[in-house]
Amino acid sequence: MKYSKTQITYHWLTVALLVIMALSGFAYSYDWIGNGIIRLHQVAGQLLILVLCARLASRLFGHRPVDDIARAFWERQAARVVHASLYVCLIAYVVTGYVAASGLRDPLLIAPLNQALARSDGGELFLEAHFALKWVLLVLVSVHIAATLKHRFWDKDDTFSQMTFTSKKG
Repeated sequence: MKYSKTQITYHWLTVALLVIMALSGFAYSYDWIGNGIIRLHQVAGQLLILVLCARLASRLFGHRPVDDIARAFWERQAARVVHASLYVCLIAYVVTGYVAASGLRDPLLIAPLNQALARSDGGELFLEAHFALKWVLLVLVSVHIAATLKHRFWDKDDTFSQMTFTSKKG
């Protein structure tokens, strides 16, 4: 059984926004394109907040496909831990990023937080957490992708097709 088209769309929108944010954040950190790139990063981050909210609502109130593939206990538990960790990390990532962006001179945010708060020691802590969380997120996404590749090429099961728009394997 597959996820709904809505859930699949949210998944791939999350992927696309994370790629945009990674590239724009990297370009900003190394000043490759100039300070204007941070605006793209902020817009993508706010879109990610909206997609995550919709995705969480869909996950909580929508259907979840029954996993009809026999899996080892450790594999089911590892999948649960990685998915839950991805959700927690993504939420923490966008919250810390929003607080940090609120401290910019001219943030491109819908409702920036108080700049004094964002520039305080607490705000600096959020910025440092945002920078640290990118590495945690990178590890979690890498584990997720590695597991996907394992299912696709090693196990040769239908796991990957549950999160695609096609009905074929892989």
